[in-house]
Amino acid sequence: MSFPQKAGHMPHELAGKTRVTATDRLFRALVANSVDIYVIVRPDLTISFQSQTTHDILGYGAEALVDRHALDFIHPDDRDRIQRQLESAHRTMDWLFASAFRVAHKNGSWVWMESRFRNLLADPDVAGILCSLRDITHTHRLESQLQEAEELARFGHWRWVKGAPAPTWSAGVARLLNQPVENLPVTGDWYRDLIHPDDCDDLLSKFLDAFETHEPVNTVTRFLTGDGTYRYIKTHAYVELEANSEVGALVGLAEDVTVEIETERARQASEAKYRLMAEEASDVVTHYDLEGRVIFMSEAIMDVLGRMPEEFIGNRLCFDIIHPDDASLLTETTQSLLASGGVRRLDYRCRHAEGHYVWLETTLRASTDPATGRIKEIFGISRDLTERKRHEFELMEARERAEEASRTKSQFLANMSHELRTPLNAIIGFSEILRLQMFGDLGHSRYLEYAQLINESGGLLLDLISDILDMSKIEAGKFDLYLEHFSIDEAVESCLRLVRGRAEENGLTLTKTVSPDYCDFMLHADQRSIKQILLNLLSNALKFTPRGGRVELSLARAKGMLTIKVCDTGKGIPADQISRLGRPFEQIMGDSSLAKQGTGLGLALVRSLSELHGGSFTLESELGVGTCVTITLPEKQAMTEDRQEEEVMPEMQWGLSLAD
Repeated sequence: MSFPQKAGHMPHELAGKTRVTATDRLFRALVANSVDIYVIVRPDLTISFQSQTTHDILGYGAEALVDRHALDFIHPDDRDRIQRQLESAHRTMDWLFASAFRVAHKNGSWVWMESRFRNLLADPDVAGILCSLRDITHTHRLESQLQEAEELARFGHWRWVKGAPAPTWSAGVARLLNQPVENLPVTGDWYRDLIHPDDCDDLLSKFLDAFETHEPVNTVTRFLTGDGTYRYIKTHAYVELEANSEVGALVGLAEDVTVEIETERARQASEAKYRLMAEEASDVVTHYDLEGRVIFMSEAIMDVLGRMPEEFIGNRLCFDIIHPDDASLLTETTQSLLASGGVRRLDYRCRHAEGHYVWLETTLRASTDPATGRIKEIFGISRDLTERKRHEFELMEARERAEEASRTKSQFLANMSHELRTPLNAIIGFSEILRLQMFGDLGHSRYLEYAQLINESGGLLLDLISDILDMSKIEAGKFDLYLEHFSIDEAVESCLRLVRGRAEENGLTLTKTVSPDYCDFMLHADQRSIKQILLNLLSNALKFTPRGGRVELSLARAKGMLTIKVCDTGKGIPADQISRLGRPFEQIMGDSSLAKQGTGLGLALVRSLSELHGGSFTLESELGVGTCVTITLPEKQAMTEDRQEEEVMPEMQWGLSLAD
């Protein structure tokens, strides 16, 4: 290959060759009309040839660069890099690429170039390094302007080549995220290090979809910054297609919209506040001066009191329409507000235009002067609560009637203790005399049978009445605990002796167990009530446990509390009925095999007596397995025998009707 002498300068070694072929003329025309500069550099880095384009781009004539050292025209900051790349070209036959560097123009300015080097030292027609230089000044200027625009407008760009592990980030993106560009992630899981966990999967899914659908992506995502906080970044990404219409890369613009997002949220919050005020416009808004005169009254007053706002303007606190019984309350409230500021709320009655009174709930707020701190005006918001007051009064009256009825009933039953027990004791006593034939034979055996029935029925009736009376005393607050020190073991053994015969008759095993660290001690409590608790629990367990079953009473002590547990191997209780047990007169329903004779007061008394002692009551059961009732009692009672009347629990309220 040969190069022209004047239309570019031919190497001196080729000057003697004068024959020009058609191919030579073709190559000469191509080089002369190329937009790139072609230069041949000898091994000593001097220039042996320059193309005509050198004049067009750099302003140098055809002879200007020949025999000059190539590095003389390179910017000092770029010389070492270009020299290394030229020397590398001597060692390879491949094209080498030199990224942007600056070359001196004849007028003294610098022109940005990029170059490709090719080793043609072995070609006798060239005998040097062929350098192809392209002017990229305009492109470099655009890139610089883009970087400046990114910095000024606070946006950045990135490019994610298909198949690459991560995008390449611009300096603008790094500035948005307040960290060096080299710190931005470049591995395959870059999104986990950079994106908020709640946004990560959504953003990655949109990017991957874009590779497949070629559709642009517009989204707002939280990116992690260098100081550990998150900023809202608006991303617009589009696909870059290759010649075969396949996606080659995903290119994106990133813009910091944190301020806009926060501003929008503040705007929405403000709108919500004013929307709430609009929705509450049915309330009456009033503005008072320091003399209590009305400066402004909203039109909602027409719906509340049937009066026009103009009726109130200039009047002092509307005392002429306030109920006489409430006027002093309003006066005291406003005086307190003017004296100490703050907020006051009060309920009072105002006369409606039709003559009846309307209950108003008013909130008064004192407004102060920011400069002096003195109160300058008062604002009030009033709403109609007549209907609510009516319901409150009805509920109060209903509650008073119910409480009075409950007190009357409980007092009656409490007072009936002696009157009900005395005749029953006589029935039981005389039937016992008949049954034992203490004064001689009765004669016919039927008399003994009937005496036995009378005795048993009387005993059952006495137990029933005793339970009812005890329950009524507890509800009326008349049940007194007679506290004393007694051995808990002796009380337990006494109860076990009373029920052991029944257990043997029913073919049941009755046992007592204690925890490893347990020892007998003196419990401070009402001994009669504790025995009643034990007997009720044991009787219930024996009653509901089939023949061959087992009933176990266990004792344990821990942290000043005594735990008594009675467990049986009976049929158990349905889960949906457990919550009902422990309330007066409640029994298991729906299963005749589980329903036994009784009043449903046993567990209610156990619970009430336990709570009177400051303890607790829990019941656990499983169908087909059995039931466990656990009672916890404090070892020392803090209450005195002069116990005050206590509030009746809702679940302990029950009623009784007596027929004449």
